[in-house]
Amino acid sequence: MGCGFSPLYARGGEAPAAGSVSEDLSRIRIAPIKDRLGQQLRNALVQRITPRGEPADYLYILTVTVSESTTDLGYRRDNLATLGNLTLSANINVQGDGFSIYGGVANSVASFDYIGPRYASIANERDARDRAIVQLADDIRGQVAAAIARYRANPGDVRYRRGDSVDYLGRRVSPPAERR
Repeated sequence: MGCGFSPLYARGGEAPAAGSVSEDLSRIRIAPIKDRLGQQLRNALVQRITPRGEPADYLYILTVTVSESTTDLGYRRDNLATLGNLTLSANINVQGDGFSIYGGVANSVASFDYIGPRYASIANERDARDRAIVQLADDIRGQVAAAIARYRANPGDVRYRRGDSVDYLGRRVSPPAERR
């Protein structure tokens, strides 16, 4: 009592309580992400952020850009790679009511083995990509939930003032007219 701790998410299976972070998470529109990797990441985000379906009346827009890189780590004596790292990096932006609530970066790294037959190596790399996408989606959900909790606790903070922002298609938009 009085320690200031409050759970970030509602318990599983329950409808989000009115005014909770879980309710706000369920009212996020996840903008389309380019390429096949982006589609897979968006699907993972939808499963984690809005599992009951995307909202028609959303409060926030989540935009993500994702990039992928592969690095060879282990080598045999004949200079063929035996171990690789697949790194996914995502730039995250959450906007609500004409201003940015959060902007950040999330990274995920998954290792995989290069095996003799080419198909086996491709399958291992694909599995590493799937694991990295799941890790990245979980990290993004956590960052977004924490950002919404900070915003809900102090919406008048100077960080949340209106300014130029970007819509869900990445176009620069002017701030909306002040309400009177």
